[in-house]
This record gives sequence, C-alpha cells and structure tokens, in this order.
Amino acid sequence: MQTTRREMLKVGLGGLSVVSLASTMPAFLAQFARADAPATSPVSDDNILVVVQLSGGNDGLNTIIPVENDIYLKARPGIGIKQKYHKLNDDFALNPGMGAFKELFDQGRLAIVNGCGYPNPNRSHFESMSIWHAADPVNGQQGGWLGHYLEHLQRGTGPLQAVNIGTELPQALVNDVAPVPSIQSMDEYRLRTESSSSADSATIGRMIRELNAAEKSSPALQFLSRTATNAIISSDQIRRVTGAYKPDVNYPENLGNRLKLIAQIIAGNFGTKLFYCDVSGFDTHANQLGTHEQVLSNVASSIRAFLADLDAKKLADKVVVMCFSEFGRRVAQNDSGGTDHGAAGPMFVVGNKVNGGLFGQYPSLDKLESGDLKYTTDFRRVYATLLDGWLNVDSPAVLQNRFEPIAMLDNLPASISPAAHPSQIQTSEPEQKDPEDGGMMMKMNGL
Repeated sequence: MQTTRREMLKVGLGGLSVVSLASTMPAFLAQFARADAPATSPVSDDNILVVVQLSGGNDGLNTIIPVENDIYLKARPGIGIKQKYHKLNDDFALNPGMGAFKELFDQGRLAIVNGCGYPNPNRSHFESMSIWHAADPVNGQQGGWLGHYLEHLQRGTGPLQAVNIGTELPQALVNDVAPVPSIQSMDEYRLRTESSSSADSATIGRMIRELNAAEKSSPALQFLSRTATNAIISSDQIRRVTGAYKPDVNYPENLGNRLKLIAQIIAGNFGTKLFYCDVSGFDTHANQLGTHEQVLSNVASSIRAFLADLDAKKLADKVVVMCFSEFGRRVAQNDSGGTDHGAAGPMFVVGNKVNGGLFGQYPSLDKLESGDLKYTTDFRRVYATLLDGWLNVDSPAVLQNRFEPIAMLDNLPASISPAAHPSQIQTSEPEQKDPEDGGMMMKMNGL
C-alpha cells in the first residue's frame, strides 16, 4: 500500500485500533460506499442489557445504610448517615440522594444485591476492575465477559451488536469477532478531518481502493476492509434513523446524557443487545458525604429518567440496567472525612422485568477481613443470572463455570435453577453467618 502514515493522521485514522475503526470511519466516507444503505433497519425483539460502571469504588455502606447498626455509626462518626435516608425496611435504607431508586424499589423494578465481591479482593483500581471485566478473579482470562458473550452470540455481524458510550473500549467488551464502536454522540459516529477539502476526499477514496485491492494479500487487511466498508454503508442509515429521536423526559446531566444517547440508539431498532457506559466520582478519599450523595443522586435519577423515556416509547420491557463498581470502601472513615479502598459492595439491577427487592446477606460489620467487609455474594452470580435469564445464552460457555442464579428476573428459566446441575454450580461464597453471630440477614428473595 502506498498510503502514508502522514495521510492517515491527516484524516484522523492514525493510532486507531481495528475494533474502534467502525466508530470513526462512517459519515464522511459515505460517498465511497459500494452500495446504498437500506431505508429501514430490521426491528429486533431481543432483550437488551445496559451496563453502568460506577468508577472509583462505590461506598456500599453509605449506599445501602445499616441504619440500626451501632458499629456503623461508631466507625463513621463524621460521615455516618443518621437522617433523611430512604428506608427499605426496618434495618436498611438508601442514601439520601437516591430518592429515584426508592421509587423504583417501591414499584418492584429495582433489585439490590448486597455483599458482591470475590475471594482475595484486590484494592487496586486497575487490577480489581480487570477482574470484574474479565469475570475471573484467579486465572486472568483474556478479553471480557461481555466480549465472550458476543463471541457466542449466533446472529449477524452488523456494526452495532454492542456499543460503548465513551472514548475508550472497556475490557469487558473486548473480543475477537465483533468490532464494538466507542462513541460519545451520534454526530461523532463519522470520520473527523482537518478540513472537507477535495484533497482529503481524494486521499480517503484512494485509501479505500487500496484496502480493497489488498484484501487477498493479508487476512488483517481483509478484516480492515470489511470493517471499513460495513461502517461506511451503515453510517448514513444510523444517523438518519437516530436523528428522528426526541426524548420524552428531561435527562439529568452526566450519566443522563449517556443514557439518553443509549435510548436514542435503542429507539432506532438496530438490534443492539449490549450498551456500556461509566460514571466517575466514586473514589471518595476525602470530604465524602456531600460528594457521594451527589453522584448517587445523578445515577439514580438518570436511570429513572432513562426507564421513563423508554416506557413512553413502549421499549422499556426489553431493557435491563445493571450497575457495579470495582470494590467497596473500608468500614472506618479516614482522617480526611472519606473512606479508603475496600472490598464488597452492592450491585443494582433495574427494569420492568426485574423481580425487585433485597437479595443476599448484608456483610457483617464485626467480622471484618483486614478492615474490610467480607463478600457474601460472588458477583459472577449476577452475571450468570443476566446471561441465562435475560440474554438467553448458556452462562458457563461465557464464564467458564456455572454460578448459582439469583431469582431477580421475572422470566428466570427453570432450566437454570440450582437443582438443574447441582454438581456444577459454583457459588464461591463464604459460609453464611447466623444473625446472632454478627451477621445481618436480609429477607432473601430466591437466594
């Protein structure tokens, strides 16, 4: 190929990975497509999973508050929450900023799974997040758990099987078969150039012709050519359909903007089954109280708005949202009015088809491990439940093991009940504590 790196950089392609090419190529190159885009997209009735990553390590104790526990208040004299919380039952309450989640909980659309974690917890942001993304605390499995799901998905190879809302593809979506675009707006689902000159157009046209001509000489170039061509053909259609979207609610800023974009793509009926986005602000080492309430409020109100928007469009029944964070925080507050990296914390699963309630045993506050809560629910049980009961794929093929499901979905199939394969079920959880031995038991929904 004669195209120089300087020319690639000039049109904005330098340094891009193959998996992100589909998100950067399209609109500007539409004139070079070898076929016209179809006028409409096939409508998919498949269930959709939206994953929201709470980046930084969410403090589970100030999220699901053990309001009647004296140990909690003694360990947190400055940041323990004593009022204005939203009671879930006699023992537990939601953070004051999570009024929107209280509404969803009362409607039966919010499942809270407490004590989520894994053996031998890692307190490094990078390492722990990698474990959650790969769904593998031990062996360092390559790729991501959602990427492995895409590899097992028996369907077409359209450009929007999965979408990441952001600038960098998370490890959770890394896979060997399906390029996943990372976008921040539908306007950015196109090639950005320094200018729109005819010289740039000529350069891009030559690049595409050279890619096509080189297909036979290199498998990598064949893949690059197919990816570029698919992106070119699809982009006009994608922007045309999503351009008609109008929200039926007012979304909050921050996470709300990301979820609004996801709603826009869902409304376009492209058959996308996975969406991923993240929201930061949870690394609360100092002055935690007000900051933590604000970020939790943004998460809860944004997800409520997202579901309300989809409800108005009669699309909410096909969507479930899952929230997770890489670890919780230590029980005791630090000298800066914050909390340091810890271990177990809650996960949230939200949607019209969710069997809402409290799930799992709340970790004991007087049986700590190096100052941290001991996990009581392996996080991969939540993944397995969503894979089997929502995305309709055999979870052991994705997670490399069978994990006991949690009865938090209306359509949880009988074929994955614990009695189905008792010898293969993996719980990987500590022995459950008796309430009189320091453990705080919740009412358990199907665990």
